[in-house]
Amino acid sequence: MPRHPYHPAFGFVLAKQHGEGMYPDGVSSAMEMIVTGGHVGTHVDALGHIAKDGYIHGGHAIAGLQSATGGLEAGSVEEMPPLIGAGHLVDAEEIYGRELVPADGITAEHLTAWFAGRDEPGAGSVVLVRTGWMKKWPDYNTYLPITAGVPGVTLDGAKWLSSRGVLAVGADTHMFEHKPSISQVSLSVHAHLLVEAGVPIMESLNLEPAAADGVRDFLFVALPLRVRGGTGSPLRPVAIVSPS
Repeated sequence: MPRHPYHPAFGFVLAKQHGEGMYPDGVSSAMEMIVTGGHVGTHVDALGHIAKDGYIHGGHAIAGLQSATGGLEAGSVEEMPPLIGAGHLVDAEEIYGRELVPADGITAEHLTAWFAGRDEPGAGSVVLVRTGWMKKWPDYNTYLPITAGVPGVTLDGAKWLSSRGVLAVGADTHMFEHKPSISQVSLSVHAHLLVEAGVPIMESLNLEPAAADGVRDFLFVALPLRVRGGTGSPLRPVAIVSPS
């Protein structure tokens, strides 16, 4: 699954196999052990994932509210409610009329044009941006923003979204925001959404099936794991679509 090298790898082992420690009447059980970072694979960033000038969303000075064993005392994923709301899919490949390259950003102007004539997101909405980048997986070095940049939402695009009062945003890239080149190290979009606006970010969403079926509006449901002190959580997002 997609994993930035800054984050630990996903690990799985079948810790107990059938036939080990049998129950009466021939009954057996098997159990696994899973080890993973909170930002591995499809996941959501909690508000405390990013700080700006030492402060996270809500004006909390985070230096005194974190520890290696306790995690975050404020802004953790445990505080995040279920992400349920009217979902909107923005197809950036359709906007550009071609496959995207790292130089391509999704701006406020693009979002305004996309939603002209469509139901515009409002308070409590969830907006998902498809760049088509998931088609590059599992080519690790191409999909992840390691050797080159990635397309994504620009800062003015993020402000357009937050100004509508959206509940959460997401994308099919592992970074959400626009990174036109490998030399670009700014996290201005993350800082705006998480710290300033209090909008959680979902990353590495597989939006290809929905895009292929022409799905644009749906009921979005995703429940983060309530990990005390966690800065993020693995996520299973679901789009509930009305029969056509």
